[in-house]
Amino acid sequence: MTKRAGDDDTQAFAEAMRGAKPIAPDGRARVPKLQTQTRGAPPRQTPAARARAAAASGLGEASPDAFDGGATFEVETFGDSIEGRAVGLDVKLLRRLKSGERRALARLDLHGHLRDEALRALERFVEGARGQGKRCVLVIHGRGAHSPDDAPVLKPLVWRWLVASTLSRSAVLAFTSAPPAQGGDGATLLLLRKAP
Repeated sequence: MTKRAGDDDTQAFAEAMRGAKPIAPDGRARVPKLQTQTRGAPPRQTPAARARAAAASGLGEASPDAFDGGATFEVETFGDSIEGRAVGLDVKLLRRLKSGERRALARLDLHGHLRDEALRALERFVEGARGQGKRCVLVIHGRGAHSPDDAPVLKPLVWRWLVASTLSRSAVLAFTSAPPAQGGDGATLLLLRKAP
């Protein structure tokens, strides 16, 4: 039995594609909800309790302070952009953050940092800003244009920290790639919880 010339290519292609998942027709990659261990789940609230909390905070539909303890995040990535919010947090707060409606009260520029020092700087920054009562902050990580292979190094590091670190789950309510005027996908806006 003789092999046809295309058989090797077909077999190699099939092997390379094993386990690949097609992306959605709109080109967006969906990230499933992260299931992380938390010390305490956010308390369930009735719509009336959410409305009372919103009225008390002056933030509209839902108060970001109605969420206590650690959080798991609902996260979506869109090409080079990301957005995430604590499970149960009103999506309108994320939209307001994403639109740039909230002004960043502090900023951290990570350009030039090595990975480990960038993470330490990020943790100190988030703890310090939250301790000073700053609710909206900007983390500038760059797009990776000057990194080896022109691939971002700090952006995925910041994103992994946001989604998985214990400090992030206790300090951050929502995050999104910044609007173009604030750095676009080279920066990430964070909405912090009130300090205890």
